[in-house]
Formats: sequence, structure tokens, C-alpha cells
Amino acid sequence: MKITIRLIALVIIGSLMSTGASAQNIPNADNEYEALMQKIRLDFAKNPSIDKDLKTYNEVDGSFTDVDYASIERTNWPPMKHIDRLSDFAFAYTNPQNKYYKDENLFAKIQKGLEYWHERNPWCHNWWYNQIAEPQRLGILLIQMRTGEKQLPTELEKKILERIEKDGGHPAKWTGANRTDIALHWIYRACLSENETDLKIALENAYSPVVYTTKEGFQHDNSYFQHGAQLYIGGYGDEILKGVTQIAMYTKGTQYAIPQEKLALLSKFMRETYYATMRGQYMLFDVLGRGVSRPEVTKKSHTALFAKRMIELDPAHINEYKDIISRLSGKHPADYALSPKHTHYFRGDYTLHIRPAYTFDVRMVSTRTARCEYGNGENLKTYFMSDGCTNIVTEGNEYANIFPVWNWTRIPGVTAPQVPQIPLAASDWQTLGTSTFAGGVSDSIYGASVYSYTDSYADINTSTRKAWFFFDDEVVCLGAGIHSTSQYPVYTTVNQCLSTSEKAILRHKNKQTEIVQGSFNYTSPEWILHNKIGYLFPNGGNVFVANQQQTGSWYDINHTAPKDCVQKDVFTICLDHGKQPSDAIYAYIIVPGMQTTDEVKKYQKKKNIEILSNTENLQAVRSNKSDILQMIFYCAGEFTYKDLTVKADKACALMVKIKGQNEMKLHIADPGQTQSNITIDIRMRKQSKTINCDYRNSGIYAGSTKAFDIVL
Repeated sequence: MKITIRLIALVIIGSLMSTGASAQNIPNADNEYEALMQKIRLDFAKNPSIDKDLKTYNEVDGSFTDVDYASIERTNWPPMKHIDRLSDFAFAYTNPQNKYYKDENLFAKIQKGLEYWHERNPWCHNWWYNQIAEPQRLGILLIQMRTGEKQLPTELEKKILERIEKDGGHPAKWTGANRTDIALHWIYRACLSENETDLKIALENAYSPVVYTTKEGFQHDNSYFQHGAQLYIGGYGDEILKGVTQIAMYTKGTQYAIPQEKLALLSKFMRETYYATMRGQYMLFDVLGRGVSRPEVTKKSHTALFAKRMIELDPAHINEYKDIISRLSGKHPADYALSPKHTHYFRGDYTLHIRPAYTFDVRMVSTRTARCEYGNGENLKTYFMSDGCTNIVTEGNEYANIFPVWNWTRIPGVTAPQVPQIPLAASDWQTLGTSTFAGGVSDSIYGASVYSYTDSYADINTSTRKAWFFFDDEVVCLGAGIHSTSQYPVYTTVNQCLSTSEKAILRHKNKQTEIVQGSFNYTSPEWILHNKIGYLFPNGGNVFVANQQQTGSWYDINHTAPKDCVQKDVFTICLDHGKQPSDAIYAYIIVPGMQTTDEVKKYQKKKNIEILSNTENLQAVRSNKSDILQMIFYCAGEFTYKDLTVKADKACALMVKIKGQNEMKLHIADPGQTQSNITIDIRMRKQSKTINCDYRNSGIYAGSTKAFDIVL
């Protein structure tokens, strides 16, 4: 292990010198642990302004007069201000550019403040603060203070490290991002105490979550779960990427460098899933978990740090990371270097469709996955977010900070009764969905997704069969078999996004009119244009439109957030199915990239899309432009289009691409993940073929897509 630590030191010193630092800047540069700590210091280096916090410092006991040390709040735990301020004091004391550099009075405040914290020993109801946040920040503070003109008393540092070890727990007892986060403060403590055994344990546990698993962590479909089978590409996805890439930078070039197979997994997740859910500087809101209820959470420009680290760790994909950084920094537009891509995450019940002109996603939930959580007093109106929620973005900021003013019965994509009070799910953390038929078929460029559900919880009493058909220029959204016994009207929300200064235009009864401020009801409008997105209604329907200011507060959805009133201009489109609909249907087409009304009319005349069926048993759509036919069979059935007949013996999702006179490509998936054999009979021009798609014993891949080349 000594050899390994020395190798780490040499690599770190070389890295520092290559970036303009020198060995002279490193205290005791020949000390292996000190060299590692210097790398850690560079990660957190800052030059803080502390004058304001000094005014609240209590000279008598080392506390801060405005901190509630008795609080046990589960989120934004007030006592953490104490450590954060002492950390700022430490960086001010040790930074030559700061006016408090080497200030003996400040040093005394830091020492007394640490003594107070240790003796008071505040405790939080949320384990994360006790076992991750507090130990990590104390470790970094102590590492930074090692560079000071004066050193903290050995006894004080020792008892803080003992507390970190006792309260921080063992990383092996945790999974996913939590394991990596705990391993981080083990690294800090091991360096400070020069404990080789603990450093080895920390490094092993830091990388062990980077594997495919059926539990919490990276899933075999390249999605990410935390808190059970709950989609968490953002939030906990952020955490594990932050921690693993940080540690990988520390150990780069050493015996304990991240193994190549783990680096490959990490790279694939980051490039193809994590950053793919970002448009420009913003992440899609439905992959953030309960964090969606926090101000500014969708803006992810700071995550460019992970991509910058990967440029060094994964140089084979350097250009992709540079493109990601360019979009996140705002140096290039949201569509910069994007290529067409379609992915259905069969483990996560999630679909992501990317085109240079737009990004569109669908979040579903089944009996295999958990609804979006609302724990720790956060995300209190999230109930419907997992029920076919969609993001429709071109720039990425279409929903930025909209959430406190949202009508949460009108989440984009969702069909729900307009209840006056949003219900809380049965469990705040891990409530499974009710759908047994949720999934999608994909060829990596095109696809179709389906969500069939019945919800009798909290008097919602609504069921529907929803499907999305994804092509190049448009997404076709169908619903059938809408039934409800709720006493409230049932809406399918097409979109609820921030309004823009540009005029919104509606075409109704062969007339184009501006949608002014207010709310309106229309019978069978042709289309609506708002913020460069066209919304077409090929089968009419009762359409509700609102273009108005909405009010709320972050506290309404997150009891740890401010109660201040928030006002935003919001644009909403819904299909109104009325009260207690029976066998109702809907159809709308999303066409992003429409700059003018003339472009919408031109698109409409092209008739790119044919909706061939929209019933409880079968939904089918054809793209005339790409000659692709997509079908959702909810049960065994047969479908005929011109001289093509497709017969399925079980429920499934199909995509047929005609390649020639007698050739086609068939893609098939089982959204029910029944692990059975599905037989498809295809007839065209009196020629026929039978395809047996065997999902038996498919295990974790039961929802994946299978492809067949067919020659009749």
C-alpha cells in the first residue's frame, strides 16, 4: 500500500506542476497523504468573503447567533450553516489572496467554533446530514487547515475525526450514490490520519457501485435508480457522478485508478443518458426525483465539471464531452452537435426522444417501478408526475422554475381528474405504480411507447390507454378508453409551460386568431402555435387554452423552501373530456421547430401522419415520410393497412419499416414484460411470414426490443 500511496503522490504532484502549480506550493510534498490532500484542496479552493458571517459569530462560546442548533429539520438543516461558515473561515485564513490570511483572531474563532460543534453535537432527523454532509465538510475543513500558519490542536482534530468515523458509518452498508458519498469522507479521514487500511476500504467502496445491478444504482438499460426502483437520472445521478469522477481524478494513473470496465460504464451512462436528458443548460424535470421542487434545480450548467473530468479520464470521447460542455456553458446553442436518437429505458419505464430541433420524453410507472417520491417535506404535489408525464423542449428552459405556480393536475402529457387537492401517494418514498402494461419499442432512432393504467387511489378512479409515436418531425400522442367515475372533469394536458413574449396563434374554423391573456374553450381547433411548437388536433376535441399569470410559492410544494409569492406567465393547453367520461379518446400531434404560422399550415398540408387506429384494443400510426408503421396491441388482434396485415397473438408494441418490395424490418417489445413467446404473422401481397419472438427466460431484458429482418 505504501508503494501505491507514493505513486498517487507522484501523479498528483506531476498533475499540479502541469497546471501551473509547483512542488513548493505543497506542504511536505514528500508526504504521500499530503500530496493526495493537496489534490483535494484544489477541488474545493475558494476565496470567500466572511465579513457578514463574522458579525453573527459569538465570541463567548464559538457559536453563531442566528443558527438554530436544536433544529432537526430534514431538509436544509439549519445547523449546517455553522460548518459551512467555519469552512469559509478556514479558506479565508489559508488563502494568501484573502485579507484574513494568517489572521490569528480568525484562527481562534475557527478553533473555538469546532470545539463548540463537537460539544454541542447537533443531530438531524435526516440521516444524510449526519452520515454524509457533516462528515464530508468537516473532513475538507480539516484538510484545508493543515496548510495554515497555525495548526489546530492535535487533540481537537483527533476527536473530530473519531466523531466522523463513528457517525459517518461504513460505506459497504449502503448502495449507489450514498456508498460513494460515504467513501469520500473515508478518504478524507484516511489521509488526515494516514490510515492505509481505511484508504483502501474507501477506494474499493467508491468504485464498487459502478456496476449494472437490479437494485439501486446503474440499471442494465443505462438508466439509474435510487430509493428502490425509482428513476433518478438527476439528483442521485448527479451525486454518484460527482463523487466517482472526483475520486477517479485523485487516483488517475495509479494502481487504484478506476478500472477500465467501470470507466466504460460510467462514460456510457454520462454520454447517452445523463447529459442526454439535458437540453442546453437545463435538465428535463421528470428525471430529478423530489429535487424538482427545489428552486433552480433544472439548471445544470455546473455539471460541466463532470464532463471536464471525463476529458482527462476518458479521452476516447473527448469531442463528445467538449460538445456537452459547450452546450452547458451557453457558448453554443441547445441544438449544437446533437444527433437523432430514441431510447426506451425498459428498466426505468422512461422514454427519451432526441432530435436537433427538440427533445421529448415520457415518464411512466408500472408495478415494477416506483412513483416519484415526496419525502422530507419536498415535492408535495408530485402525485401525477409519473403517469405519462412529458417534457417538450427546444431551448431547454421552457419549464425553468415554473413549478411553484404549476397546476399540478395539469402536468404535461398526463390524463387526470381536476381534483382540488393533489393526493399524497400511500408512501412518501417507494410507492409502486399500478400499470402492468408500460413500455416501448425502439430501433434507437424511432419508437413507440405505451402506458395503460387504472388508478383507484384517493378517489381518482380514472383509467386510460395512452401511447406516443415518435418520428423525425413530430410526436403523435393518442389516448383511448378514457373512463372515470371521479366527480371532477378529466383533462389530458398537452402542455403547461412558461409563456413567451411572442404571440400565440390558434386556427379555428378556418380563422387564425391571437390567444390573448385569459382562459378559453374551443371546439375542435385545427392547431395552436406557441413558442415555435405546433400543436395539431387531427380529430378535434374540446380544447382548453390558458395564457395567463399564475401564482404560488415554493413552500406550496416544498416545506423547506421560501413562502414568498411567485408569479409567472404560463401557457396551458388541455383536452377536456368532461365529467365521468366513458370510452373517451384524444389525439394530438406535437411539431416542434415551427417558426411561423405558414410553416404550420405547410406541415399540415403534407399529411406526414396517418392515425390508423385509436381504440382500447389497438393504436396505430403511420409516418408517410419515413414509411414506418407503429402499432400498440393491448391484446391479441389483427390489423390491416392496404396490402399489409399484421396479426399478434399477445399484447405487444410493434414497429414495421418497409425496406423494399418484399422486405421489411420488424421491431417488437413486450410492455407487459410477461417473459412469454409472442407470435407475429405478417402478410403482404399474398406472401406471409411467421415470427416467433421468444421472451421466455429473458429476465431483466424482458422489456427490451428485439429486431427481425423479414423477406416475404
